[in-house]
Amino acid sequence: MKLTTLLFAFYLSANSAFAQTSIDYLQWSATNKLTVNDFSIKNNSFETISSYAQFSVDYQVNGFDFLTKNFNKKVRNYLIKTASWIDTSKNVNQSLNYEQTLFDICEIYTRQFRKALRENRKKIANGTQIAEELNHQIMTDFSKRKYDYDNETKFGKDLPKQKEWENQIQKELFELNDFDYTK
Repeated sequence: MKLTTLLFAFYLSANSAFAQTSIDYLQWSATNKLTVNDFSIKNNSFETISSYAQFSVDYQVNGFDFLTKNFNKKVRNYLIKTASWIDTSKNVNQSLNYEQTLFDICEIYTRQFRKALRENRKKIANGTQIAEELNHQIMTDFSKRKYDYDNETKFGKDLPKQKEWENQIQKELFELNDFDYTK
């Protein structure tokens, strides 16, 4: 699958209404890391890449949300299980680590979106168009960051670079801790 197709698929999954609560959606968690069981499709014949995870960032914002100071519960970051697959015949731990890192990067941008909504809450009183614009920009930034991560780590296979990215991501998540879903 080409990178542009993957990015487009991700963008389409980032929508403006909360996804239905379902066993198909796994919300990002700082304490629960991805496992093989989180991928509905398991196979041992993928030849090009060993895993793929589909993420979705959804939000629910209305004109009265300008009254709130906290948008953390209004924006969610999910893995869509039935759209995610893993090759169980090789490098399973490396694949899980790679996909977890992508999920963590997506969480950074989810938190940035929550922060941007809070900073622009007065504009929401005039309509939710600002939320759509912010979502579009944040998802574009995420896609660019994912591309950089994939190139620099060779899809998680360059272990020293992978470790550098993991450390940087943890630092950024910590810096955006006020915008964690649980806060």
